[in-house]
Amino acid sequence: MFSFVYLFIFQVKEIWPFTIDDMYITLRYAKNWASGFGLLWNIGESPVEGYSNFSFLGLGFLSIYLGLDPVVILKYTGVFGLFITCVAVYLLSRFWCSSRTAWISCVWLLAYKGQIIWTASGLETSLYEGFLVLSVVFIFKGLGYNFFPASSGSYRVSYFISAGFLLALASLTRTEAPILMGLFVILLLFQVLFSRNQSKSISDNIYKIHNQLNYQLIIFVITFLILYLPYFVWRWHYFGRIFPNPVYCKGFTASLSFKLDKQYLLLCWPFIILSALAVFKKRDIRYYFLLLPSVVYGILLINASELVAFDNRLFLPAFALLLPLSLHGLDLTLEKSNLKNRDLALYLCATIIMILFIPMMSLKNYAQFTRNPLAGEQLRMRVLEWLESNAVLDNHVVLADSGMIPYYSSLRFIDSYCLNNARMTEDNPVDMYVNFCKIVFTTQPEIIVLTSLTENGHTLYTPADACLISRLKRSRDYKLKASFQTKDSVNFYRYEIYKRYKS
Repeated sequence: MFSFVYLFIFQVKEIWPFTIDDMYITLRYAKNWASGFGLLWNIGESPVEGYSNFSFLGLGFLSIYLGLDPVVILKYTGVFGLFITCVAVYLLSRFWCSSRTAWISCVWLLAYKGQIIWTASGLETSLYEGFLVLSVVFIFKGLGYNFFPASSGSYRVSYFISAGFLLALASLTRTEAPILMGLFVILLLFQVLFSRNQSKSISDNIYKIHNQLNYQLIIFVITFLILYLPYFVWRWHYFGRIFPNPVYCKGFTASLSFKLDKQYLLLCWPFIILSALAVFKKRDIRYYFLLLPSVVYGILLINASELVAFDNRLFLPAFALLLPLSLHGLDLTLEKSNLKNRDLALYLCATIIMILFIPMMSLKNYAQFTRNPLAGEQLRMRVLEWLESNAVLDNHVVLADSGMIPYYSSLRFIDSYCLNNARMTEDNPVDMYVNFCKIVFTTQPEIIVLTSLTENGHTLYTPADACLISRLKRSRDYKLKASFQTKDSVNFYRYEIYKRYKS
């Protein structure tokens, strides 16, 4: 119990001040929607889907409409999502482990620093995890499996209805969820095709349920489509594109970098090995529901950008599904050793694995982690104050750090990082930022805000800003009006504000 209090409550409490700036992108859309202007980045302009978490946008809209603080609501929703994820991971482990040992997978989950950081960030990561992992629990129950030590339960179509409902919610929360839905349908189809050839040695009840999978599968898919299809048709009609704009911006970079895949492999390789031990020892369709999502995410993110994806944010749902199978693989390995106290051996091995292979942070480290983001928020408030005093309502502002500043301002913002800029996605990734730079000096917006990070004397600008700064230094049309930076004199963030001369 103490471990859960520490890992869940104390860690979340220390990281609580951290809020990722991208959360405010969703809230700008929610604010414009609540004000009656529709789902727009800039009021009066064509719609662009610069977010990829519609359920969180809806929650932000409802919070603003009711006069509540949307930031607090979204952050508490993330904590609620972590709770659901923990419960679901525990329940998945219970299909193979006793109640005395199934909680180990939850401890692994909570020990990973990335899980805690993204829970408090204000983004949808942990809620999406909860929907996805819990849906797999219901699929297993729908297949007739019961918690250890029982081998089977009674057939209930309600389990597949619940799974379809949760996957529809997941699809409203993250863009890639329908792909996971497709994976699960394929696995169930394989179960339908091969169940008739399975040995009669399995229980009659399970065999009977397998033969009823055609009906289960239809109910499962229909439930999902009833909820998700109307939303998909609406957003395709409203925005005119299959995927949200960030997918076109950051999902397909200029080359196959494998950067996110490498980061995930550094984290999960011991758990992949433990999972493989289970797969090789026994034939069980359930193993593939837990293992293959890691493969699917690896394929989807081969050339994805690292923007707002540190600490394996996009891989966390796959990692959560992998943990129960890893625990089962470890347990099966110890089973062959005929130890007198296997539970104690399992605790000891799980602890060693956690210490050696799961990146963790102390409470002090979490508190220190929040310092730079908080300094960044204070810096953005200074930029906001300048804009409020020096810009008029119809001014266009070029800005890469398009989160908190556009949320609190009513100016027209041109996102130079592409997320809320559909025009940029019309170019290929190689030329996208250079072409944008040319367009800026052709259209000449009133204000250009540059974002940079200086570390040990080396200054790094965002991709478009690197082009903009070189041209601004030679331009006679713009003048540097203000510069703001964090207090650290060696490593600091900085905003430079250029304003166009009036002709």
